[in-house]
Amino acid sequence: MKYKYIGQNIPRPDAVDKVLGAATYIDDLYLPGMLYAAILRPEYAHAKILSLETAAAEAMPGVVKVVTGAGCTIRYGDNIKDLTPMAVDRVRHIGEPLAAVIADTPWHARAALAKIRVTYEPLPVYVDAREAMREDAVLIHEDNGEIWHLPTLSPIPGTNIADYYHLVKGRGEAGFEEAEVIVEGEFLYPFGSAAAIEPHGAIVWFKPDRTIEVWSSSICPFIIREDLAHAYGRPLSDVRVHIPELGGCFGYKSDITVEQTVAYIASFVPGHPLKWVASRQEDFSSTLIAHGIRTRMKIGAKKDGTLVALKTTVLHSTGAYADTGVNITIGATHNSTGPYEFPHCDLEGYCVYTNTPPVGAYRGYGHQEAQLATERMMDLLARKLHMSPLELRRKNYLREGSVTALGEHLWQSNGDVAACADLVEQAIFTADKPAEDEQYYYGRGFAALMKSPKGAPFSTKGCYMKMNIDGSVSVNMAGAEVGQGLRTVVRQVTAEALKIPPEKVRVYTEIDTQFSPYEWQTIGSMFTTQGGRAVVRTAERLILKLKQTAAQVLRCDLDLLDYDGEYVYLRSDPSVRVAVTSIARGYIHSDGITVGEVAQAVSDARLPRYSNPDENGQGTMGVTYTFGAQGCQIRIEKKSGKIYVDHFASAFDVGQVINPRQIRGQVLGGVLMALGATLSEELRFDEQGRLLNPHFYEYHLPTYKERPPRQTVEFVETPSKIGPFGARGLGEHPVIGVAPAILNAIYDAIGVDFYEIPITPEKIKQALAKKEEA
Repeated sequence: MKYKYIGQNIPRPDAVDKVLGAATYIDDLYLPGMLYAAILRPEYAHAKILSLETAAAEAMPGVVKVVTGAGCTIRYGDNIKDLTPMAVDRVRHIGEPLAAVIADTPWHARAALAKIRVTYEPLPVYVDAREAMREDAVLIHEDNGEIWHLPTLSPIPGTNIADYYHLVKGRGEAGFEEAEVIVEGEFLYPFGSAAAIEPHGAIVWFKPDRTIEVWSSSICPFIIREDLAHAYGRPLSDVRVHIPELGGCFGYKSDITVEQTVAYIASFVPGHPLKWVASRQEDFSSTLIAHGIRTRMKIGAKKDGTLVALKTTVLHSTGAYADTGVNITIGATHNSTGPYEFPHCDLEGYCVYTNTPPVGAYRGYGHQEAQLATERMMDLLARKLHMSPLELRRKNYLREGSVTALGEHLWQSNGDVAACADLVEQAIFTADKPAEDEQYYYGRGFAALMKSPKGAPFSTKGCYMKMNIDGSVSVNMAGAEVGQGLRTVVRQVTAEALKIPPEKVRVYTEIDTQFSPYEWQTIGSMFTTQGGRAVVRTAERLILKLKQTAAQVLRCDLDLLDYDGEYVYLRSDPSVRVAVTSIARGYIHSDGITVGEVAQAVSDARLPRYSNPDENGQGTMGVTYTFGAQGCQIRIEKKSGKIYVDHFASAFDVGQVINPRQIRGQVLGGVLMALGATLSEELRFDEQGRLLNPHFYEYHLPTYKERPPRQTVEFVETPSKIGPFGARGLGEHPVIGVAPAILNAIYDAIGVDFYEIPITPEKIKQALAKKEEA
């Protein structure tokens, strides 16, 4: 179907302010009477707090108050209430808030921190799930299992296992009896950081009228509102949360992160707004980190390559608090099939407490971690079967008629991974691979992928739409713009649905829970699908209101009327019409009598039939999938071991491209981000739980100069039955296949298998030396 505005390159509505530096972020805000907080972090990653002396700090210049967790009874968390806003009697990771200084300036607050004296009793430290799962391991949370948690979760009391998730499809592990060939492997996707250019920050104000007002660099204002209302015994309507412009997210600004801590500190100085913004070191160590997933995988197949059974064990080092990590464990586990059909599955996920900062959402949400294993294993299996890796995959792709591990039946409208794979194969594998020369080894690698949303059954996205008397339209939603181009999508979908030029659509720039329609949070690459559908549904209601008014004006039945963006007219005689501008606020007759309603509407959209897992770990927990494929051509410098990605190709079935330029930018950015994870990025903790590289000069993010010099980006458009005009989500998907594609290419180049990332030049040189010795 040909659309007028969908599929066109229109400018981002927020581009001008951002380019000019006029956009307002959390650290730009100042409120009268503002105070500032600095937060003390512990010397140990796991220890009892024996004493905490604050008198010297309280005597420092500019200090208003020093706050500790003594006596704090607040417990919070949406999945597991294992969090406290400040350490009470024990610290569990190196970035935990231990005490805070409130002062008249940030400098005075930070200077006073050094005067606080703490005495500790160190406890054993576990930075890896395998250590924390030992029978003799000290419990990080002694009340594990007794802590409030969702009834769908299964913590194991007396252990550090915060949740055990188990999915069985078909005969489960017994299905390996049907296999003729078996391969096994263990893979690690280590800790990392989303490291957005803007760190976390918040302002909280306990006002004299007992209301609470919050500004935060977050993507979940309504969760913040609910959590703070519950913690401080206020009605939800008395808590107001603002979200200014956000300088990036990539996941770790979802869920409630720093807001409860800042609110707890602010509660000691009622009447004053209190501000805290993370330093870069704090952003690395004291908010949410990423990954930490070890995947053990076993695949069984027939000799002809038909996949038979899959056994996956996910060991997730989820950090000191599991509330934000537990669903990543579950998502990694049930999506470990990748884009393949396995008749028999036995998939286990262990969400394990460790003495590291809590793991939270990161672009990909468990998919890239588990599918690193899946896609490496497919190459290992192909090698054992003496088959082409591409042919092995093609034989087993999910397609119409397939049943996923979750038990969901797929249809043509779910997408076409094979078509994506064909595009990548044409881009990377049709020409001959360059031959090894004096300077370089050359290799090519491939990975297919799929991503499900991993949301919540009640998750919805609301939309309010108002038509003005000049025919322009104002749209208000609560989806957070974090650089993904969400506002552009809203503008184009609104324009298409209302049949008006995009220039006549004005999209919201700030989120405010007082005025914005409800949205759970902006996660899971679901705004285009859910938010876009909410826009379409709201537009349909607005058009209905216009028709209802027009029916009174034109004195005919409503079902005889059509709408074209400018007029509502009689279908049988289009000359009988009324201009939209004449009925936007109702129709005013010549005598002043006005009929009809104001043309404004509200609606929302959920994923259809999205469910919790059943007793087998299955359920409609995917609903809408985006499939894709990625491949690369690399060269490895013999002298240095450095890997150069010369050509990277990506293809995704997105259902319908909304904005070609913007979606291409999403893919290019995602690929570069995942190149960083594959080749350089890792948060390193020593055995005492201390973070060794909480700075950009030791945590290397790839720059624009390190992008592949050639990138192929292609899209397949198999329309979805759910998203607006057939569109699917794509925000996270470009990161999923990058690491396995590069690792498969490394084997193709030098014949060495790697099972964990990042692959640094030093690791390549060590592997080559070991191979030469062998």
